[in-house]
Amino acid sequence: MTKRRRRDLSGSLVVEGYPLRWILRSEQIWSAAGDHMGLRLSVEREDEAHRELILEYPFREMPGGKTERPDVNREALAGDIRRAMEAGWKPKSRGRPFIFQL
Repeated sequence: MTKRRRRDLSGSLVVEGYPLRWILRSEQIWSAAGDHMGLRLSVEREDEAHRELILEYPFREMPGGKTERPDVNREALAGDIRRAMEAGWKPKSRGRPFIFQL
């Protein structure tokens, strides 16, 4: 079985006045336990080192049982970051990464 090459997905955006950068943390995969993990993105402040936000998207299966490699929509990403802020992620706080499942 050939290994998929990791995509280089990253970018920056401003949400609620905070300059943020995001990067692909992991593609969606089947875990060794037989479970599935969706696409995961890491979001951090661009100007200072503070608490990381990890956005976990639901797993999407293609017909035939193959795993899909979803694209990232910048406008939807900004909305997802706002939802994480409403759920308690504070870009200026410190501590462990804030994991937000969508």
